[in-house]
Amino acid sequence: MTTATRTDTGTLRALLEAPGPYASVYFDREIRPQRAEEAEARWRELAARLAREGADAATVDALASRVLDSLPGTGVLAAFASGGEVRYAAELPGEPHGDVAEFASVPHLLPLLEWRQDHPAHVVAVVDRTGADLLLFPEGSTEPVRRTVTGPDDEIVRSPGLPQMRYQHRAEDSWEHNATAVAQALDTALAEVSANLLLLAGDVRARQYVTKHLPARVRREVTVGHVSGSRGADGSPDAATRAPAEAARAGHARTADLLRQLEHELGPGGHAVEGVHTTLDALAVGRVGVLTVTDDPNDQRTAWFGDSPTQLAERREELPPDGEPHEGRLADVAVRAALLTGADVRVLEPGTPRTPAQGTGGICRYT
Repeated sequence: MTTATRTDTGTLRALLEAPGPYASVYFDREIRPQRAEEAEARWRELAARLAREGADAATVDALASRVLDSLPGTGVLAAFASGGEVRYAAELPGEPHGDVAEFASVPHLLPLLEWRQDHPAHVVAVVDRTGADLLLFPEGSTEPVRRTVTGPDDEIVRSPGLPQMRYQHRAEDSWEHNATAVAQALDTALAEVSANLLLLAGDVRARQYVTKHLPARVRREVTVGHVSGSRGADGSPDAATRAPAEAARAGHARTADLLRQLEHELGPGGHAVEGVHTTLDALAVGRVGVLTVTDDPNDQRTAWFGDSPTQLAERREELPPDGEPHEGRLADVAVRAALLTGADVRVLEPGTPRTPAQGTGGICRYT
């Protein structure tokens, strides 16, 4: 069992490859000990719902232990179990989601994926003229890897009799050297977590020097934003607190850009598909590079899938006769195929502008 905010695609693929059916739970945790009884009552309602849907007692008991052990706590616990074992659990900081419990042939990953895309990979750098404190956030992570960069030149101290102009030149030369070291460290850090978002905080002049020395690749491919904060015990926490909101905004902007690209690629000769039938056909041959799917709790459409990641169709008779087909919610089946064939997934809320036809579409690797 994995427990953390680790939500990388490799971890989710391992979950999907475990034997089903699966119990999927999203549980709003309660931090107040005096409300523990109410939280436990909510869990009992979810457990009863899973039992009514056919979950075996061992699987429900395994989830009960995991859920109750997480109390008291904040955020949402996402847990997935099958065969009497919790296969994966993730603690998702943030606002309450609303309790969810489902027992089905495929895990219900859409709320988890939507949370992940609001937490894109990013790097926060709190800089001054001597170096920087770096916070590296992989995609879907709320626990950063921390680094400190110290420039090769110490802060210049003006000695008696040193002319102002000469002192200024020496100081600026030192700041340039230090900013170059920070910029090189940022290039490495961004590549390490595959981030396209850099958030700078700290001394204004130091930020200008660092931005000036960022490699061409970073200036071309990475969005650079700014948050408040300064180096030291009194400042860095401020930057860390403000960064999640900026990262979430970047995630929303990424979704909007993707939908504009999908709309453009739907034209003649483009690399996009939309609609259930066309999108499932593209998933069935591994063409989809990015799947867009709407998470609508009222959507009861289903699809069928087999053991192979590319065995999926709207109707059972469209699957090969060999093997044992399974039926699941359309969105969950599409997500399963996308993740197991190496595609990215973007989850859309109902009513999102530029949503593809029938709430489902994708940008393909090839036509």
